[in-house]
Formats: sequence, structure tokens, C-alpha cells
Amino acid sequence: MPMLMSVIEFQDPTGEIMVKRVPDEGTAEWVTGSHLIVQHGQIAFFYRDGRQADCFSEGRHVLDTRTMPILSKLASIAYGWKIPFRAYAYFVQQKTFHNLGWGTNAPILFRDAEFKAVNLRANGSFSLRVENPSLFLDTLVGQKGYEFTFAIENFVRDLTVAHFQEVLSAHLTSILDLPARTGEIALALKQAVHDELAQYGLELIDLMRPTVTVPDEVRQALDRIAPTRQLEEGEVHRFQVLQQMTALREAASLGDGGAITAGFGLGAGMAVAQQMAANLPAAPPSPPPLPAAVQWHASIDGKQVGPFSQDTLANAARAGQLTRDTLVWRPGLAQWAPAGQLPELAGVFDAVPPALPPTPPPPPQPAPPDIPERPEAPASPEEGSAPA
Repeated sequence: MPMLMSVIEFQDPTGEIMVKRVPDEGTAEWVTGSHLIVQHGQIAFFYRDGRQADCFSEGRHVLDTRTMPILSKLASIAYGWKIPFRAYAYFVQQKTFHNLGWGTNAPILFRDAEFKAVNLRANGSFSLRVENPSLFLDTLVGQKGYEFTFAIENFVRDLTVAHFQEVLSAHLTSILDLPARTGEIALALKQAVHDELAQYGLELIDLMRPTVTVPDEVRQALDRIAPTRQLEEGEVHRFQVLQQMTALREAASLGDGGAITAGFGLGAGMAVAQQMAANLPAAPPSPPPLPAAVQWHASIDGKQVGPFSQDTLANAARAGQLTRDTLVWRPGLAQWAPAGQLPELAGVFDAVPPALPPTPPPPPQPAPPDIPERPEAPASPEEGSAPA
């Protein structure tokens, strides 16, 4: 029974659907006057007889001969104002879809210039949007049949992995250079995927820097040589020698190999050890031992004290406990000597001022003259007596 639709719309509460077909299968029967509702960020395409007929941007549209020129070919007096037609529609979301993932399902065999062949794994994330909806529907949806978001995501993932192998071979010769080349590889991969997706009407908004994982055995081998690792031309050669020595040591430890295995392990091991020693950088010469500190003895208040270091003598001189006249002695001196007369102790008294010169006695002061005696005053007449 045909499906008769008067209102056509698509709402995505999840925000994860990139393209939606209405109806899911086959066609539906519409009539003029039906309402088409296109949500914000959507664009709707009508298909009739497998071909694109008309497209509509966001908003509410009334389907008639003005909005759908295809209906003018179907006009008939018999139908009056209600012209039936069969078609199906696609709603395409034009927003940006973030955090879509890609990764290698199986390890990638990478031809390494130093380690010969290494199995690598990689993964990352990307963001994209439908830039050209018409081209997108004609190619990915129409020709390839990718009508679901997960199918389109898987397509982009496989495409990214394929380009990753090409970019890796073009920009990397050894995994030893991977940390320094990761940014360069990411930019080249993003450009390659961007150009490829443009052919399908998709725009690659961003592709995060991929994470590349090396096998555990290679990582453990790199950890073993990390303490002696130097960025020089002989670095990889030393690692190869270390691998050879490890293999020989494991072979010799198998036992039951008789004298042949033991002799091979000893002879080859010595040869490899000599070769490795020849390629390792020479160790820097060790510094000579520090000279022994000189021990001093001093005569303080008529008593021998010590031994002291020269720094201790300097502290005693600043404190006034050691003077230039203090007798001192050290091994090698024939006899005691004043500290101020030894050149090697000149620095001890650099911050100590010399003794002040003796202060001259003050000049004698003249004695003051004798004070003269005062004469006695005459006696006054007694009160009340008459004068003679």
C-alpha cells in the first residue's frame, strides 16, 4: 500500500546522523500542498525515478508547481489541485561532526632502514562536514550506498589508513626518527585525506596528530640502549651489535649444543665485543685526585694547638685569636715561624687590619699659679655701742 505523506521532515535528537532517507525504503506518495520542513543546518533533496529533482534549504516549504518545477510535468486536470507524485527524499546534515575515529585493524608492515621490518599500529581522530551535498549524495550515497553515518565513518577510516601507509613511507626511514617527524607526517596525512574526500563532497575539518605504536620487543630493545644512546651516526650500529650479542647469549644458553655451540658463542661473542668496543665513544679521562689539605699547628698562650686547616686559621685571624706574630708550623717547615712572615698565609690576614701604632703620651700641661691669700677684714663695732 503506498505511503501518503502530507508533512515531510526529519529531526535528529542525537545529532549523530549525517544523512537520512525518507522513507527508509522505496518511495512515498505525496500530493501538492504537502508541507516540507527542513531543520536548521539541513538541506533536503527530492529524488524521482532515481534522479535528483529539486532541493530545499532550511525552512517550511509548501510543495506545489512553484516550489517543485517537476510537478508541472505531472499536472493534470483530472487531479484538480491535488497532484499526486511518487518520490523519496534525503535530508543531509551540514554541521561539523567531531571526534570520529580511525585506526589500523591490523598492524602495518613498515620497511625500516635500520630494523628491516617493523609492525606498526596507528590511530587518531578527525572531524568532517558535508561541503557539497549534491556531490555527496551522488557519489557516497548513490554510487557506494553509504546511507548510514557509521558506514561513512568506516569509509573515511579505511581511506585514512591507506594514505597513512603512503605518507609514512614517504616521510620516514626509521622509527628512530619518529618523534621528530610526527608533526610532518600529520600534516602530510591531513592534506592527502582532505584532497581525497573533496571528490566525494566531504570537507576534512581537522585530523589530529596520529598515535603510532611500536611492538613491545622493539620498545624494550630501545629501552636497553637508552643509557648509552647518543644522536650520532654510530648509534644504530651499536644497537645492531647489541642485538647480535643478545642473540648469541640466548643461543649459548640453550645448552645441549656441545662444543660447537660453545665455541661459536665464545668466538663470535669476542669478535662482536671487539667490534662494539671499537664503535663506542671513548670514555673521557678521569680528573686527578684532589691535593691533600695542609694541616697547621699554632702556639696559643704558650700551648701547641691544632691541627687546623687554612680556612680555620683565616676565621681565627678575623676573630683576633690569630695574629701575624703568632707562631705556626706545618709539615715541611724546619721550625716554628710567625704567621705574618709566611707567604702562603698572606691571604689569611687580607681582611685583618695591621696593629695600630702606639699612641704618644700627651704633652705636659703647665701648673696653674698659686692662689694669693685674702687679707682679714677689720672687726665691725658691736651693735648698740656708742662710738668712742
